[in-house]
Amino acid sequence: EVPVTMKKILSIIALMLVLVLALSACSAPAEEAPAAEAPAAEAPAEAPAEEAPATEEAPAETGESAPATEVSGDSIQAPMIVTTCGQSPGAVMVNMVAVQSGFTSASDNSLTAETLDTSAYKTLVVTAGTSMKGMGAAGTDVDTEIERCTALMQAAKDAGMVVVGAHIEGMSRRTDNSDEKSIEAVMGMADVILVVEDSDSDGFFTDYAAQNNKPLIKVSEALDIASVITE
Repeated sequence: EVPVTMKKILSIIALMLVLVLALSACSAPAEEAPAAEAPAAEAPAEAPAEEAPATEEAPAETGESAPATEVSGDSIQAPMIVTTCGQSPGAVMVNMVAVQSGFTSASDNSLTAETLDTSAYKTLVVTAGTSMKGMGAAGTDVDTEIERCTALMQAAKDAGMVVVGAHIEGMSRRTDNSDEKSIEAVMGMADVILVVEDSDSDGFFTDYAAQNNKPLIKVSEALDIASVITE
Protein backbone atom coordinates (compact mmCIF):
# COMPACT_ATOMS: atom_id res chain seq x y z
CA GLU A 1 0.00 0.00 0.00
CA VAL A 2 1.12 3.45 -0.77
CA PRO A 3 1.68 5.41 2.33
CA VAL A 4 -0.88 8.20 3.14
CA THR A 5 1.68 10.91 2.76
CA MET A 6 2.49 9.77 -0.76
CA LYS A 7 -1.20 9.76 -1.64
CA LYS A 8 -1.53 13.33 -0.59
CA ILE A 9 1.43 14.29 -2.66
CA LEU A 10 0.03 12.53 -5.72
CA SER A 11 -3.37 14.15 -5.19
CA ILE A 12 -1.76 17.55 -4.98
CA ILE A 13 0.21 16.93 -8.20
CA ALA A 14 -2.94 15.76 -10.01
CA LEU A 15 -4.85 18.81 -8.82
CA MET A 16 -2.08 21.10 -10.02
CA LEU A 17 -2.11 19.42 -13.45
CA VAL A 18 -5.85 20.00 -13.69
CA LEU A 19 -5.41 23.64 -12.75
CA VAL A 20 -2.64 24.04 -15.31
CA LEU A 21 -4.77 22.50 -18.03
CA ALA A 22 -7.74 24.71 -17.08
CA LEU A 23 -5.64 27.82 -17.08
CA SER A 24 -4.20 26.88 -20.49
CA ALA A 25 -7.69 26.50 -21.91
CA CYS A 26 -8.76 29.85 -20.51
CA SER A 27 -5.69 31.67 -21.72
CA ALA A 28 -6.02 30.42 -25.38
CA PRO A 29 -6.97 33.36 -27.58
CA ALA A 30 -10.55 33.21 -28.70
CA GLU A 31 -11.09 33.16 -32.44
CA GLU A 32 -12.33 36.54 -33.45
CA ALA A 33 -15.53 36.56 -35.40
CA PRO A 34 -15.05 38.06 -38.77
CA ALA A 35 -15.97 41.68 -38.63
CA ALA A 36 -19.20 42.36 -40.34
CA GLU A 37 -18.63 44.50 -43.33
CA ALA A 38 -20.38 47.81 -42.98
CA PRO A 39 -22.90 48.31 -45.75
CA ALA A 40 -21.60 50.67 -48.37
CA ALA A 41 -23.05 54.08 -47.91
CA GLU A 42 -25.46 54.81 -50.67
CA ALA A 43 -24.57 57.88 -52.71
CA PRO A 44 -27.19 60.55 -52.24
CA ALA A 45 -29.57 60.65 -55.15
CA GLU A 46 -28.89 63.58 -57.40
CA ALA A 47 -31.62 66.19 -57.26
CA PRO A 48 -33.22 66.70 -60.68
CA ALA A 49 -31.79 69.73 -62.41
CA GLU A 50 -34.19 72.62 -62.44
CA GLU A 51 -35.22 73.62 -65.91
CA ALA A 52 -34.46 77.22 -66.74
CA PRO A 53 -37.67 79.14 -67.29
CA ALA A 54 -38.37 79.57 -70.97
CA THR A 55 -37.75 83.08 -72.10
CA GLU A 56 -40.40 84.69 -74.21
CA GLU A 57 -39.17 85.72 -77.58
CA ALA A 58 -39.55 89.39 -78.21
CA PRO A 59 -41.62 90.07 -81.32
CA ALA A 60 -39.51 91.00 -84.30
CA GLU A 61 -39.41 94.70 -84.86
CA THR A 62 -40.83 95.81 -88.12
CA GLY A 63 -40.03 99.02 -89.75
CA GLU A 64 -42.84 101.48 -89.65
CA SER A 65 -44.10 102.55 -93.02
CA ALA A 66 -45.19 106.08 -93.72
CA PRO A 67 -48.93 106.63 -93.09
CA ALA A 68 -50.74 106.43 -96.40
CA THR A 69 -52.94 109.28 -97.61
CA GLU A 70 -56.48 107.99 -98.07
CA VAL A 71 -57.50 107.52 -101.69
CA SER A 72 -60.71 109.36 -102.45
CA GLY A 73 -62.86 108.83 -105.51
CA ASP A 74 -64.23 112.34 -105.54
CA SER A 75 -61.50 114.67 -104.26
CA ILE A 76 -57.78 115.45 -104.35
CA GLN A 77 -56.06 116.23 -101.07
CA ALA A 78 -53.60 119.11 -100.76
CA PRO A 79 -50.75 119.85 -100.14
CA MET A 80 -49.91 118.57 -103.60
CA ILE A 81 -47.16 118.79 -106.20
CA VAL A 82 -47.72 118.63 -109.96
CA THR A 83 -45.52 117.53 -112.84
CA THR A 84 -45.99 116.63 -116.49
CA CYS A 85 -45.17 113.47 -118.41
CA GLY A 86 -44.48 115.04 -121.80
CA GLN A 87 -43.77 118.71 -121.04
CA SER A 88 -47.24 119.94 -122.00
CA PRO A 89 -48.70 122.96 -120.14
CA GLY A 90 -51.30 120.85 -118.28
CA ALA A 91 -49.28 120.64 -115.07
CA VAL A 92 -48.88 124.43 -114.93
CA MET A 93 -52.64 124.81 -115.40
CA VAL A 94 -53.49 122.41 -112.53
CA ASN A 95 -51.07 124.11 -110.17
CA MET A 96 -52.28 127.61 -111.10
CA VAL A 97 -55.92 126.68 -110.43
CA ALA A 98 -55.02 125.16 -107.05
CA VAL A 99 -52.88 128.10 -105.90
CA GLN A 100 -55.38 130.72 -107.04
CA SER A 101 -58.07 128.85 -105.09
CA GLY A 102 -55.99 129.02 -101.90
CA PHE A 103 -54.64 125.48 -101.78
CA THR A 104 -51.04 124.48 -101.05
CA SER A 105 -49.57 123.36 -104.36
CA ALA A 106 -46.30 123.41 -106.31
CA SER A 107 -45.28 122.61 -109.87
CA ASP A 108 -42.01 121.12 -111.13
CA ASN A 109 -41.76 119.79 -114.68
CA SER A 110 -38.36 118.20 -113.98
CA LEU A 111 -39.36 116.57 -110.67
CA THR A 112 -37.70 113.20 -110.02
CA ALA A 113 -37.90 110.42 -107.45
CA GLU A 114 -34.73 111.81 -105.88
CA THR A 115 -35.95 115.40 -105.58
CA LEU A 116 -39.49 114.60 -104.41
CA ASP A 117 -40.05 115.81 -100.83
CA THR A 118 -42.48 113.18 -99.60
CA SER A 119 -42.82 114.86 -96.21
CA ALA A 120 -44.17 118.08 -97.71
CA TYR A 121 -47.00 116.73 -99.89
CA LYS A 122 -49.88 114.29 -99.63
CA THR A 123 -50.63 114.05 -103.35
CA LEU A 124 -48.62 113.82 -106.57
CA VAL A 125 -50.45 114.88 -109.74
CA VAL A 126 -48.92 113.81 -113.07
CA THR A 127 -50.51 115.19 -116.22
CA ALA A 128 -50.45 113.05 -119.38
CA GLY A 129 -50.18 114.24 -122.97
CA THR A 130 -47.09 115.44 -124.79
CA SER A 131 -45.81 118.61 -126.40
CA MET A 132 -43.06 118.16 -128.99
CA LYS A 133 -42.17 121.82 -128.59
CA GLY A 134 -42.03 121.52 -124.81
CA MET A 135 -39.92 118.34 -124.85
CA GLY A 136 -37.57 119.90 -127.40
CA ALA A 137 -37.07 122.98 -125.21
CA ALA A 138 -36.43 120.75 -122.18
CA GLY A 139 -34.00 118.55 -124.11
CA THR A 140 -35.97 115.36 -123.51
CA ASP A 141 -38.24 112.90 -125.31
CA VAL A 142 -41.31 110.85 -124.46
CA ASP A 143 -39.37 107.74 -123.41
CA THR A 144 -37.15 109.75 -121.06
CA GLU A 145 -40.23 111.48 -119.66
CA ILE A 146 -41.93 108.14 -119.02
CA GLU A 147 -38.83 106.78 -117.29
CA ARG A 148 -38.64 109.85 -115.04
CA CYS A 149 -42.34 109.86 -114.20
CA THR A 150 -42.76 106.13 -113.52
CA ALA A 151 -39.85 106.19 -111.06
CA LEU A 152 -41.31 109.33 -109.50
CA MET A 153 -44.78 107.81 -109.12
CA GLN A 154 -43.35 104.67 -107.55
CA ALA A 155 -41.41 106.74 -105.01
CA ALA A 156 -44.58 108.65 -104.15
CA LYS A 157 -46.53 105.42 -103.67
CA ASP A 158 -43.80 103.94 -101.50
CA ALA A 159 -44.00 107.04 -99.29
CA GLY A 160 -47.78 106.70 -98.87
CA MET A 161 -48.72 109.57 -101.19
CA VAL A 162 -51.72 109.37 -103.50
CA VAL A 163 -50.85 109.50 -107.20
CA VAL A 164 -53.34 111.25 -109.49
CA GLY A 165 -53.09 110.74 -113.23
CA ALA A 166 -54.60 113.76 -114.98
CA HIS A 167 -55.57 114.56 -118.57
CA ILE A 168 -56.99 118.08 -118.71
CA GLU A 169 -56.09 119.43 -122.16
CA GLY A 170 -58.82 117.72 -124.15
CA MET A 171 -58.58 115.68 -127.31
CA SER A 172 -55.72 117.85 -128.59
CA ARG A 173 -53.42 115.82 -126.31
CA ARG A 174 -54.70 112.49 -127.61
CA THR A 175 -53.58 112.75 -131.22
CA ASP A 176 -50.41 110.70 -131.70
CA ASN A 177 -48.31 107.81 -130.47
CA SER A 178 -46.39 109.99 -127.97
CA ASP A 179 -49.65 111.06 -126.33
CA GLU A 180 -50.79 107.43 -126.17
CA LYS A 181 -47.54 106.26 -124.53
CA SER A 182 -47.68 109.07 -121.99
CA ILE A 183 -51.32 108.34 -121.12
CA GLU A 184 -50.71 104.61 -120.80
CA ALA A 185 -47.70 105.07 -118.49
CA VAL A 186 -49.36 107.65 -116.23
CA MET A 187 -52.81 106.09 -115.92
CA GLY A 188 -51.34 102.65 -115.39
CA MET A 189 -49.69 103.76 -112.13
CA ALA A 190 -52.30 106.27 -110.98
CA ASP A 191 -54.43 105.66 -107.88
CA VAL A 192 -57.04 108.15 -109.14
CA ILE A 193 -57.79 109.49 -112.62
CA LEU A 194 -58.72 113.16 -113.15
CA VAL A 195 -60.03 114.34 -116.53
CA VAL A 196 -62.02 117.14 -118.09
CA GLU A 197 -65.08 116.28 -120.16
CA ASP A 198 -63.39 117.08 -123.46
CA SER A 199 -60.61 114.57 -122.75
CA ASP A 200 -63.23 111.84 -122.23
CA SER A 201 -65.60 112.82 -125.03
CA ASP A 202 -65.36 109.33 -126.50
CA GLY A 203 -65.64 107.58 -123.10
CA PHE A 204 -62.05 106.34 -123.23
CA PHE A 205 -61.16 107.28 -119.64
CA THR A 206 -64.54 106.17 -118.30
CA ASP A 207 -64.01 102.72 -119.78
CA TYR A 208 -60.37 102.58 -118.72
CA ALA A 209 -61.20 103.46 -115.10
CA ALA A 210 -63.98 100.86 -114.96
CA GLN A 211 -61.83 98.12 -116.50
CA ASN A 212 -58.93 98.83 -114.15
CA ASN A 213 -60.99 99.52 -111.03
CA LYS A 214 -59.67 103.05 -110.56
CA PRO A 215 -61.67 106.01 -109.23
CA LEU A 216 -62.48 108.58 -111.94
CA ILE A 217 -62.99 112.27 -111.20
CA LYS A 218 -64.45 114.19 -114.12
CA VAL A 219 -64.92 117.97 -114.24
CA SER A 220 -66.33 120.18 -116.96
CA GLU A 221 -63.15 122.16 -117.57
CA ALA A 222 -59.73 122.86 -116.04
CA LEU A 223 -60.97 125.77 -113.90
CA ASP A 224 -63.38 123.39 -112.15
CA ILE A 225 -60.50 121.33 -110.75
CA ALA A 226 -60.54 123.63 -107.70
CA SER A 227 -63.93 122.19 -106.76
CA VAL A 228 -62.46 118.73 -106.19
CA ILE A 229 -59.41 119.79 -104.14
CA THR A 230 -59.55 119.62 -100.32
CA GLU A 231 -57.05 120.55 -97.63
